[in-house]
Amino acid sequence: MCGIFGYLGKEDSYKIVKEGLERLSYRGYDSAGIISVKKSKFIERKCVGRPDRLSGSGPKSRLSIGHNRWATHGAPTILNSHPHVSNDGKIALVHNGIIENYADLKIHLQSEGFSFYSETDSELIPNLIQFYSKVLSLDEAIVAALKVIRGAYAIVFVHLDYPNKIFAARLGSPVCIGKDAKENIYISSDFGSLPSEANNVITMSDNRVASIELGGAINVTSLDGESVEAIFEKVDLEGASYSLGNFDHFLQKEIFEQSDYVRNALTGRVGKDDIKLAGISGSIGKILHATEIIYTGCGSAFLAAQIGAFAMETIARKRVRVMPAGELKYYNAVIDSGTVLVSVSQSGETADTIGCIKTFKKHGAHTIGVVNVPNSTISKMVDSGIYIRAGKEISVASTKAVINQIITMVSMAAMIGSKRDFSALTYEEFIKELKLIPNRIDRITSNAKHIEDLAKKYSNYENMLFIGRGINEMVAKEAALKVKEISYIHAEGYSAAELKHGPLALVCQNMPTIAIVQSGAIEEKMISNIREVKARGGIVVGIIEDACSDELRRILDDIIEVPSCKFESLRSVTLLIPCQLFSYYLAKERNCAIDMPRNLAKSVSVE
Repeated sequence: MCGIFGYLGKEDSYKIVKEGLERLSYRGYDSAGIISVKKSKFIERKCVGRPDRLSGSGPKSRLSIGHNRWATHGAPTILNSHPHVSNDGKIALVHNGIIENYADLKIHLQSEGFSFYSETDSELIPNLIQFYSKVLSLDEAIVAALKVIRGAYAIVFVHLDYPNKIFAARLGSPVCIGKDAKENIYISSDFGSLPSEANNVITMSDNRVASIELGGAINVTSLDGESVEAIFEKVDLEGASYSLGNFDHFLQKEIFEQSDYVRNALTGRVGKDDIKLAGISGSIGKILHATEIIYTGCGSAFLAAQIGAFAMETIARKRVRVMPAGELKYYNAVIDSGTVLVSVSQSGETADTIGCIKTFKKHGAHTIGVVNVPNSTISKMVDSGIYIRAGKEISVASTKAVINQIITMVSMAAMIGSKRDFSALTYEEFIKELKLIPNRIDRITSNAKHIEDLAKKYSNYENMLFIGRGINEMVAKEAALKVKEISYIHAEGYSAAELKHGPLALVCQNMPTIAIVQSGAIEEKMISNIREVKARGGIVVGIIEDACSDELRRILDDIIEVPSCKFESLRSVTLLIPCQLFSYYLAKERNCAIDMPRNLAKSVSVE
């Protein structure tokens, strides 16, 4: 959350930082600001809203820092927008994170004569550095200030007394340093936002402070004062480039390109008669002998984790548990060396998930990451992991990453199952079905016009209920989340078995129910649940498999049909795709900000 970008070099720093903030706008877009250093003065540009509202031209300067804000402390206003400046006017700083003890620190600084113009916690930091600078060198003052802060931060700042230097520090929130062939320096909270020429990159570790000089000289130290070698790694940033193409929105593009990215996830991993996941090859024994496997994540990653856990238990017959990372982190779970933690995160920077990994590692658990972004914090923390290969995802609402998370975890479950109770014949059939998924996705997206027409029909409703049974309970919850996120329709996802235990009270002609139904034994139960809704005047849209019965079709008001799957865990993919399309077209019809919905941001790197 929030986007940080800084530049020190020989080019137009304001222009470069503004472009960097625009690439980072999915990380936060409540307000934006840039401060440039020129002739021993700060020149400031700020706006409420997205960074494209900032002035197109700025001062000609070699040094600028900028920030996209996702509001936590205080409303989106010019005063609350970053960069923040110290009382003496010498330090300008941008911050991503939350200072948990800011109230106490603010009282302390006020008692020392400091004043504050914003409601933010971030404004404390430049003033803390100024406070300690009274008796310490700048380097010592930075360390002293960071040691009294409790919380998470990625900070980048400049000081008027050091007009050819830029400073950065990290604890819990990501920050990386890029360098191009001309020794120009770029600093960002997301290495994917770096320009392709800045392909020498340092991803900063926690409790590190970096000072970089014009010309590229860099000094990195720990908060204990120890010097740390600054090692740049060559990174391919060409692949980070991602354009809208012929689509109206990135969300639309990301839904329609899912078949390609699922193929990408399967290539080299799913063979003719076996699944090989090299990233976790050293963890297979740990999984096989685990007393418990705990899955965790946040938001859509948590719902994907639920499907992954379902697959691990039903296919591989391993004992599993699933809990949201924000709860698991503070839950007094029984953890030992027989515990395996599977952490799911698109960005690899999700704060609550990182907190869980730290806790579980302290107790001797084995940790596995299921992430999308290489070189991310989670990918470096875990004992082993699998990249989901979903490519860059711009839209705040996750679609292709969720699908690839599911594909990856279901593949892992099948691979483990093949070493336990999954028969060779069933395993072979499963692999065949898995390879058919990309083509089935293409068949579903080719039916997008029908789904768009239905979305137009239902776009004026303000409440919706999604129901399913078995694995489709999780599909229903993810579908409801998508509708909430981007169309602002109040939507709830439930197990259809729970209808009679409360949710049925909401059913009426003004609240459509979307029933997600798979063919087979469970279809009969779903028909009964749908009849309960219809008996109370409810409208029911069915997202159903093509093998479902005529009896089901007769009682539905509208139908979206998908190809049938033999394996329940794979059905979650084919039944989720039309839900994504339905939510997209609802939002489009309601003229919502689809890629950047209100109050949300990509990559939740604070608690």
